[in-house]
Amino acid sequence: MMPPLSLREIRVKAAGVRRIFGQPEDGDLDIVSIFESLQKYGVTTEIVPQEQLRDKHGETFPLQVKILIREDVYDRACSGYGRDRLTIAHEIGHLFLHGGANISLARVEPNYQIPIFCDPEWQANAFAGELLAPFRFIQELSIPDIMSRYKVSESAAKVQKSRRL
Repeated sequence: MMPPLSLREIRVKAAGVRRIFGQPEDGDLDIVSIFESLQKYGVTTEIVPQEQLRDKHGETFPLQVKILIREDVYDRACSGYGRDRLTIAHEIGHLFLHGGANISLARVEPNYQIPIFCDPEWQANAFAGELLAPFRFIQELSIPDIMSRYKVSESAAKVQKSRRL
């Protein structure tokens, strides 16, 4: 469990990442370039064989400031494949949102549900969607237009378009 982050806070952070890496405020984001340039900021990035991560597409170690991306995922992201672009954005989200954060691994009652705004996976997914397809620019677009313009999957376009404050 993470400290709560609102969608508004996540949107501000995603816009900040676009600015930091010299990406346009709107439109297609070069997520591979951002991933590759993280090393300039002291982040260890590794592209690893599929066997190393098995069923995981990527993994982030915020306290070690390290991101691992499976080689096949990286290759498809380089080719513009939406799902894999989202995976890289998701892992970058963990780093920017959870680096140095106090993660709670406390045992909870079996039926207890972590509040959505405290769920690190929800936070990283929201960040990834916002980084790739900023909500304020997609509100009037169709799902196919979002997919085409922002190079995201149909599923990502639908989820991002539905994320209202």
